[in-house]
Amino acid sequence: MKHLSTITVFSQNTPGVLYRIADLFLRRKINIESLTVSEIELPGQSRFTITVRADGDLVEKVVKQLYRIIEVSKVVDSLDHELIFKELSFIKVHTKDAAARHELERLAQMSGAKITYVTGRFLVIEKAGTEEEINNIYQLLKPYGIKEFVRSGRIAVFKE
Repeated sequence: MKHLSTITVFSQNTPGVLYRIADLFLRRKINIESLTVSEIELPGQSRFTITVRADGDLVEKVVKQLYRIIEVSKVVDSLDHELIFKELSFIKVHTKDAAARHELERLAQMSGAKITYVTGRFLVIEKAGTEEEINNIYQLLKPYGIKEFVRSGRIAVFKE
């Protein structure tokens, strides 16, 4: 049965590692739903946070294969209840007039989002939260005319 898995990969920060990791998922025909990569507290090391929706057996095989990549030092497959995680989104929304802008500001505040940028024609709302929270605010703002929408991949730390 398919479920959402978060795979965390720790590796050396060298050129080509991202390609080799992504290629492994491609060969197994697993769609990467989210991918975030950054340097970590250890010099010369990177952390890949990858979310996939796949069968547990297939994820287990991929985890084992990730260890075959020379630069990879550690791989952890986690479920949501084992992590603290968030995404970040920016939503640029049309503002026709002051009343619409005021209503958008109220919706943003009600959703735990903040206004990051305002002009006479649009404003940018920033929302950090779970995928569900971001999807919810997107649906709330859709009737106002979303001009642009972007979201980051998942970032996560282990609870233990």
